[in-house]
Amino acid sequence: MHSDRNGSRADASRTAWLFSQGLGVICGQATVLLLAIGSVVLTATRDGASASIAMDDMRAFFAPVSAVHLWFYLLVGVLTLYALNTTLATYRNVVKKWRAGIRAPRFYAPAVIHLAFLVGLLAHGVGGVGGAELERLALGPSWKQLGDGREARVTGLEVDPNPDGSMKQLRARVETRDAGGSSAETVVFYNGPLSRGLGSELMLLVRPHSVPTLRLARGEDGCDVEVAGVCELGDVRAELLYLHPPLQPGQNAFAQLRVQNTGAGDAESFSLTPGRSKQLSDGSLLSAEGFGQRPAILLRHRRAPGNPLALLSSILLGLGLLMLWRRFSPRANTV
Repeated sequence: MHSDRNGSRADASRTAWLFSQGLGVICGQATVLLLAIGSVVLTATRDGASASIAMDDMRAFFAPVSAVHLWFYLLVGVLTLYALNTTLATYRNVVKKWRAGIRAPRFYAPAVIHLAFLVGLLAHGVGGVGGAELERLALGPSWKQLGDGREARVTGLEVDPNPDGSMKQLRARVETRDAGGSSAETVVFYNGPLSRGLGSELMLLVRPHSVPTLRLARGEDGCDVEVAGVCELGDVRAELLYLHPPLQPGQNAFAQLRVQNTGAGDAESFSLTPGRSKQLSDGSLLSAEGFGQRPAILLRHRRAPGNPLALLSSILLGLGLLMLWRRFSPRANTV
């Protein structure tokens, strides 16, 4: 019995450093130092070993592994140890307070703040491993698939100029609608992306753009549609598949269209040259009135699965600071 107690005490003494506040201080200082080194290395090698590193993607540091990124590999180890130390120390502190009969929420505020820190680290890890840069999208005046079951189009553009006339800010009014037909309008601008899933799917504004369009008319209805876009003319939905350049000198370019009546009937696919008309299956005439250019925006499609966790981390941090409020209130400091 006596030897078992001595053994357990020896084991506890050997692991006590994992719970120590000093280890947390060392890890914190090492993190700052390694990040400072990393900022210098990334700048110096941005045209070489660090050329493929962007946003929060950690996979680029390992494709391939490079001695230039030794600071990052050390940082991963330090942060792992930092997280372990924070978890163990916080757990022991919470258990100690609870067993002592302490129930006031303000005494558990540091634990909530530590939890916010751990969730923040997890957010960086999830985002760095699961994040991805997807295909860019040019969004113009006609409906275009976003790849997540929604369609979107630009309904207006506003430019805020600088005093010298250059563009300071671009604001695009973007209308989205889901498969059920419900729609919403969002203003997209620099640092104000079109987002979904608590920021896990981002459409970030890159720059203003222009797209070639085809002007279609059907009776009194008209619309402009760009390549891979869709527009509606009454109960007819027209999709511009592609624009084909002239096959021979002197000929006009022509458009390949897919048209379907939203009420019933199969889709019709055909080519149409500006100035010509095509009789549809319902007897109406679809005319191509000409080509043009319409303002649009270029969007970056970014998958960022760590953003919801980062939001949760911010909420926990705010909650922890709110729980600490009583410590800083004048009434709590009076005797």
